[in-house]
Amino acid sequence: MSAERTIDTDVLVVGAGPGGSAAAYHLARHGIDVTVVEKSSFPREKVCGDGLTPRSVAAMLRMGIDPEQEPGFEKVKGLRVYSRSATIELPWPELTSWPDYGLVMPRIDFDHLLAQRAEKAGARILERTEATEPLMENAWVTGARVRPADDKDAEPTRINARFTIAADGAASRFAKPAGIRRDDSRPLGIAARRYYRTPYHPGPWFESWLDLWEGDMLLPGYGWLFPVEGGRVNLGAGLLNTFKDFKQISAQRLFDAFATMLPAEWEIDEAHAEGRVLSGPLPMSFNRTPMVVPGMLLIGDAAGAVNPHNGEGIAYAIETGEIASELVHEALVKDRPGLTMSYPQVLDDRYGAYFTIGRLFATIVGRPAIMGRATKYLLPNPTVMGFAMRVMANLTDGKDGDAQDKLFYLLQRLAKVA
Repeated sequence: MSAERTIDTDVLVVGAGPGGSAAAYHLARHGIDVTVVEKSSFPREKVCGDGLTPRSVAAMLRMGIDPEQEPGFEKVKGLRVYSRSATIELPWPELTSWPDYGLVMPRIDFDHLLAQRAEKAGARILERTEATEPLMENAWVTGARVRPADDKDAEPTRINARFTIAADGAASRFAKPAGIRRDDSRPLGIAARRYYRTPYHPGPWFESWLDLWEGDMLLPGYGWLFPVEGGRVNLGAGLLNTFKDFKQISAQRLFDAFATMLPAEWEIDEAHAEGRVLSGPLPMSFNRTPMVVPGMLLIGDAAGAVNPHNGEGIAYAIETGEIASELVHEALVKDRPGLTMSYPQVLDDRYGAYFTIGRLFATIVGRPAIMGRATKYLLPNPTVMGFAMRVMANLTDGKDGDAQDKLFYLLQRLAKVA
């Protein structure tokens, strides 16, 4: 019997989505030896709205990616919101802390771009490589066994790592043997999307529908239509499990109801569709626990780092990847591995109060009658909706900002006390 093949690395990153690539990039630029294993090969599709809010743009810019120099981005100046009773356009707020524009790029291209950026910084990326289980020694994660994703009978390879970062997406099966479980008290969403080549173009706007109707029945959830370069749109719909009949409404049903609502002249139909309807889960508000065990940190969807206000995951994947990389880098440089155990506290300091507000919002959204009245009476008010957009997108200059920022800051302080 041949000896098990081994690879030694400082840090192993499992998954090369936005979070994994961000963590790898920020570690590699510090000269840390990083190995990333990715089950698929690039380019590969992901279920997503493909929208990058100003928060996502800022995280991407910190990786040194200039959208003016990269083809394939569609620039967006704000959000256009629809309901049966009103339509309103909300430009992104002009803040010192965040860009005043968003972007759209399909994940098939965006994820590849980020992975290439990490590789250029010095990370080693092994595509078509599946991490089957974490290696454990005295309750410490010391790496992983991996194998070719397309050959289940192949001899596994042992990757020894001083630290492991789990970035393997919403299911995060890799982390489960280390004692990671889902926190069912936190909200969970499902979403479905499909591409269409249509004569309708929303211009430089994200479009969102806050009330979805199936005939005369108001369904819980929201719909989106985002512009994609080359005359396409990304159409999707999402639903939260805070709705009491969550299990009775599938993502496909919600998507079909939404697509049927749209004007016939937009040609959102089978003849103009590209690809299938794809759906997936949205694990929200850090619904994994614990988010760190000795030797391993969870980031992105693997940590449940999706904003419960708006279903945004890309910004928080990149940000948690960056936070995890900073802690791992410090632990390596100082040879103090226990420093990484402060990761949950760092996350709570940055996001805890905001996600607490988000969980309350998710509960309200799960009640169609309340949402119906809210969209009818609040949507026509630009001041109220402008503030709501700041909160939902988590864009603020904090306590030193304008009146809306000060109110946002106060809400988070109250949430922290509660």
